[in-house]
Amino acid sequence: MGKNPIETKSKKAIEKTHFHWLAAYALTTTVITVLAVSLLYLYPFDVQTLHFGVMLVGAIIIAESTFFIWRALRASKTMIKSLQPSINQLDEGSTIVYELHKQGNTYQPVYVSRNIKQILGYSVEESMGPSWWFDNVHPEDRALTLSALTKVEANHTFVHRYRFRTKQGHYIWLRDELRTFHDDNDKIAGQWSDISHDLSWLQDNQAITQRELIGFAELNDDDSILRADTNFRNLIGLTDNEPSAHHILDFISPTNFNSDNPTLEAGIEYLVEFNRPNHQALHGLLKISEDKQGAVRFVTLIDLSAFASERRRLKQIAYTQPLTGLPNLEQLKLDLQSSLDRANEDELVAVLNVNIREFHKVNDSYGVTNGDRVLQRVAQRFQQALPDNVGLYCAWGDDFWILLSGIKEYMDLQDLMDDLMSALNKPLMLEKHIQLQVTANIGACTYPLDGLDTASLLSYASSALQRARRKPYSSQVIFNQQMASDSFSQLLVKQQLQRALDHSQFEVYYQPISDFDKHIQGYEALLRWHHEDEGIIPASDFLHSCDKSVKQRLGQWVIETVFNDLASIPVNADEKRKVTINLFTEQLDMDFVQQMKKTQDRIKALNAELCFELKEASLIDPSDELRTTLNALAAADFSLIIDDFGAGFAGLTYLREFPISAIKVDRDFMATLDNERGYAIVDGIVELSHRAGIKVHALGIESEHQFALAKQLRFDVCQGRFIHPAKPLNKLVANTNQ
Repeated sequence: MGKNPIETKSKKAIEKTHFHWLAAYALTTTVITVLAVSLLYLYPFDVQTLHFGVMLVGAIIIAESTFFIWRALRASKTMIKSLQPSINQLDEGSTIVYELHKQGNTYQPVYVSRNIKQILGYSVEESMGPSWWFDNVHPEDRALTLSALTKVEANHTFVHRYRFRTKQGHYIWLRDELRTFHDDNDKIAGQWSDISHDLSWLQDNQAITQRELIGFAELNDDDSILRADTNFRNLIGLTDNEPSAHHILDFISPTNFNSDNPTLEAGIEYLVEFNRPNHQALHGLLKISEDKQGAVRFVTLIDLSAFASERRRLKQIAYTQPLTGLPNLEQLKLDLQSSLDRANEDELVAVLNVNIREFHKVNDSYGVTNGDRVLQRVAQRFQQALPDNVGLYCAWGDDFWILLSGIKEYMDLQDLMDDLMSALNKPLMLEKHIQLQVTANIGACTYPLDGLDTASLLSYASSALQRARRKPYSSQVIFNQQMASDSFSQLLVKQQLQRALDHSQFEVYYQPISDFDKHIQGYEALLRWHHEDEGIIPASDFLHSCDKSVKQRLGQWVIETVFNDLASIPVNADEKRKVTINLFTEQLDMDFVQQMKKTQDRIKALNAELCFELKEASLIDPSDELRTTLNALAAADFSLIIDDFGAGFAGLTYLREFPISAIKVDRDFMATLDNERGYAIVDGIVELSHRAGIKVHALGIESEHQFALAKQLRFDVCQGRFIHPAKPLNKLVANTNQ
């Protein structure tokens, strides 16, 4: 592990002090001995006097020895005491000190101060690994940092700054100061200082979810590999520990390489093929760069094949409903707009919304797993019943959509709906000879008779379906203008919401969030409406009817209520009160940020932490003001969470663009974990998020089986009725105190 440099210096100083006192002791002893011998020799003392004289000299020498030993120990103790603050500063201070010794062509760490554990999270043993430092430097900063050792050898000192990954997975800015020893240029002393606070304006908030696809290395004059990170080694298939004997062209073949010039030129992007026996189809992009002096050459290698594969996989996640494997609502919007753009004047475009009637009874009677099988078989029957030119989509669960283009006759739409109904006439067979008879409701509308744009057509088809669902039997309804009166009902709901706000008919429930040992980590604040006739109504059933002003009032009321409840909310195992609050984009602006900043002292006094949740759908096409507001909230130490992640809006983009600390996976994904494809997709979401340093919450845990699968997938925390239902504050506190 090596010794603390100040301890080494202290040892040398003490040895020097001991030498000085030993020399003084030897000189004094010699003088006393010479004087005593001379005196006894010159004068004719009798035997008794001589005997007494020898004893006296011995006593003087013993006293003198005791004196010098005491003085030497006292001097050592004083010196150690004076150096102890410096020793403590190295091992407990805010600056990490390290020492490197040259071994061959490379430098190896021989000492790292123990405070690295508190600052970066790594143990001293981890930091002494041969590739630990390079592997944890931010990929975008590696090329610049590779030249540090070369420059300190030339100039005897060098200072640079770069981003470094902590043990917790996030990046901080480090100031790295290196210098050679005065008496030995093969030894380098360095120190790291965390300067993230000073460089907060440079902080990189983009998630590095693709870092395993990019490798960095340093080349010598003849393009042999001098140093390389782990990603680079993995990409080219290099396994040995000393890569300096290998030429880079031993592993790659540039396809746009000039054979007349055997040296790779700086600044040119080379398309390359990997020379690996079992990966002949892999392609990459290679670029050479140099430092300002042209003395050091760096290479960046990107695996393009992996990027292409990853893009295809992410597109599938973004535009596919995991349970059925059908295109989702986002894909429908794209295809519908394309159909409207291509439609001729004499053609109709129809949109159908299909819902399995009373499907919740299937889940209640036969379980979620059998319910998923029913939906998958319904999707298969619909696919078999539909012509090839008709698109079938699934938004979620039992909610299907159909797109029919190029209709010449209105009866074609009616025939299609009849075919869909007929597809469900035959009972569905489940395991153990269970037969189920399912029926459906269908709502439809057409372009250009009912609507002229995507949003209107989707809304009208949904309105027609709602009218069909009100009937006591399976039915088909085609939209007509009389149904526009539903908008009047929406207005009545808005008026009731305004009245409910004025008469304090709302309440905040709190649902515990726990880890997989069922220890409560925090709570989510959930809005409930105490309706005069309908009883307790969850927010999801009425928020869609709220306009901007109502959402702003409701959002502000929830925050004020949580602040009033904060002191009574139970603490978690860390003695903290952690509460997540759902926000509307309508209430987010810089005034809101300033309002939240004013509450920070009160929050800290209660040892509390507030996290703000935003629906994934609310981040579609965000305004510049919203981006600025979210970044300001994160900078003010408020955590941001994406709710309903994966609901069909390509949410991976938001992980890159926004300072997100956690995501909550959409309930529909959690309901498909028994499905092989659904499980694989959720596994991919969790893996990518963890690599980006983002925590993942499992929503809607309704059974022991779902809980076990979520634990197996390494979710960080979970919530749902199986864990704890949402409760008013008084019941929550009462249960906690029991």
